[in-house]
Amino acid sequence: MAMIERQAKGPDQQIEQNEGPVVDLSAQGLQKLEPSFTCSDETHTLILDRNHIMKLDNLERSRGLQQLSVAGNRLVRMMGVCRLTELRVLNLSPL
Repeated sequence: MAMIERQAKGPDQQIEQNEGPVVDLSAQGLQKLEPSFTCSDETHTLILDRNHIMKLDNLERSRGLQQLSVAGNRLVRMMGVCRLTELRVLNLSPL
C-alpha cells in the first residue's frame, strides 16, 4: 500500500488509508501524494478536500477512479489527471 505525506505532523508521518470504494482523505494536512501512491482496484472515488496540496501528481496508477474531489486545496498543477480515463466527476471548487 502506498503512502501519503502529511504536513501537520511532519513529512515522516504517513497514513495508509487508500482502500475501499470511497477513499476519503479530507482535512489530513496533506501536501502531496507520494510517487508510489495508488488506490485499490475497487476504489472509484477519491476525496482530497481541505488539504494543502499544490501539485496533484502521481494519480496515473489509480486509473479506475471515476470521481475525484480536491476542493479547498492550493492547486497550481495537475499532472496525470488526464490519464484517468474513467474519471467522470472532477471537483475543484475553492470551498
